[in-house]
Amino acid sequence: PLIKELSSAVDPSACKQMWYADDSTATGRLCEIKKWWDFLCVRGPQYGYYPKPSKTVLIVKEDCLQLANQIFKDSGIQVTSKGERHLGAVLGTEDFRRGYVEDKVAKWVKDVEQLSDIGKDDPQAAYAAFTKALCHRWTFVQRTIPGISELFGPLENALRQSFLP
Repeated sequence: PLIKELSSAVDPSACKQMWYADDSTATGRLCEIKKWWDFLCVRGPQYGYYPKPSKTVLIVKEDCLQLANQIFKDSGIQVTSKGERHLGAVLGTEDFRRGYVEDKVAKWVKDVEQLSDIGKDDPQAAYAAFTKALCHRWTFVQRTIPGISELFGPLENALRQSFLP
């Protein structure tokens, strides 16, 4: 019911909404997104949905940043033109996505190195942890963020030189 009410509260050609479980997303013209947000804040609690401005991020193009800040100035929403993590993936500029993936890869390299140390005493446990848990972390990122294959070089090196020597 809430989603249908939100659809009728805004111009559907100017604001599209997407939902995944209790995570909502809207895209479109800034004034319509603001109308959508305001309606969500008023009607959402009546359906048990409580939007949290402190956990909400509006990602806009650089040339719309000033206008977005003006429109959403009293909403408590963070406005950025760089990017943000969204449902496990990342949205935003090329530089933001690149930095996000590089940080992830650096952590996974450390994880592989730790598993390699474990593998010296218990290779079966290390292999099980790798195949059942660790490798799934980066396959999700590879599936959801395009154009990042070259950023996985350090991880591939760690796997080849440390985990599978």
